[in-house]
Amino acid sequence: MMRRKLWITSVILEITLVGVWWWVWQAPYRTLTTFVNALYAGDIKTIYELTPVHEREQTGVNMELVERTYRQFLKPLLDQHYPREKLVRIQRESSKNVGSRRQALFYLWFRDERYPLVIYLCHPPDRQGWRVPFSYFVWLTAKGLYGNPTPIMHQLGYEKVATADGGTFWLQ
Repeated sequence: MMRRKLWITSVILEITLVGVWWWVWQAPYRTLTTFVNALYAGDIKTIYELTPVHEREQTGVNMELVERTYRQFLKPLLDQHYPREKLVRIQRESSKNVGSRRQALFYLWFRDERYPLVIYLCHPPDRQGWRVPFSYFVWLTAKGLYGNPTPIMHQLGYEKVATADGGTFWLQ
């Protein structure tokens, strides 16, 4: 009888541990899908709410800048190069290659496109959950398209970019 209780307890504990591990592992995916859905729907409020606090405070990213960036840069880009119906695969880079467990890197691969759309997520230490550094996403996207992202970033109104590791850098 005691052995059976011990066995049942250990099975319940293992199932709970696997469930918690799975929930934690899937958290960046949930944030990614929320961000991607907001991008394709044009939901500026959700996109802005997914920006980390350090980005808002240190780089000046606000709702108006997100809206302008979406309207002038991202919406035409999504329509021309990355239409949702051409999304064929989402690839998550190993955290060993990203450099930190507080960061997640995703590649969104689209049919007929040579390069993927790259999205970094970060998990700031202030417990705000997984977030998308929007200015870094825009910078990486512009860099992938044009090689030098600085002119388009300045044209959109950016002076600094927030990185996924909690830092920032000035545009040249």
